[in-house]
Amino acid sequence: MSGQIARGAAAAALLFSGIAAAADPAAELARAARYFRDGKSHRAAFVQTFTPAGFTKARRETGEIVVQAPENLRFDYESPKKTFTFDGKVARFFAPADRQMTVRALSEDDRAQLPLIFLQTADELRKRNTLDLEGRPGGASILVTPRSPDSEVSWIRLALAADGSPAALSFQSAAGDRTEFRFEGFRTEPPLDASAFAIHPPAGTRIIENEP
Repeated sequence: MSGQIARGAAAAALLFSGIAAAADPAAELARAARYFRDGKSHRAAFVQTFTPAGFTKARRETGEIVVQAPENLRFDYESPKKTFTFDGKVARFFAPADRQMTVRALSEDDRAQLPLIFLQTADELRKRNTLDLEGRPGGASILVTPRSPDSEVSWIRLALAADGSPAALSFQSAAGDRTEFRFEGFRTEPPLDASAFAIHPPAGTRIIENEP
């Protein structure tokens, strides 16, 4: 389930100039907080690549993400069709082809495994992780490294666009699997009702609840 959430779901390179002057990754995370915490929803297309440990060939998927602070998320994948949502407490993963939906109430430890760091502050992240600002031509990336040896995630890298929206998010599992999201053209829209971050599958769908 945690692998599905990480891929369905939840945080490359910062695509703006002048980042060299920012010595603290907290300043970059604050930009993301300002972008999302405006009371509105934010939508973008994404391309996801998943590379299993020990392999060089990646699986590519596309879809659309909706983010609404403080913790609402929705990922809709195009092919094969599937949906992942998180409302701050419960994660849902629905695969229409399998006629199955997984529902799990997340504990604080579960939530800490989600790589969606662009909805968290530096203070929140530093409770469990070390934060570093990595330079690159034309920008930088925020590297988040969990301190716990039992973490399911080895590292997370976040890139922000000039307006504070995520440009890219990559992470590696403790098993060595690597996932990268690239986001295209976040746009601001009116806030959505809470029902947009719940899934109501058709009759006959198998519901699996609170399994690890």
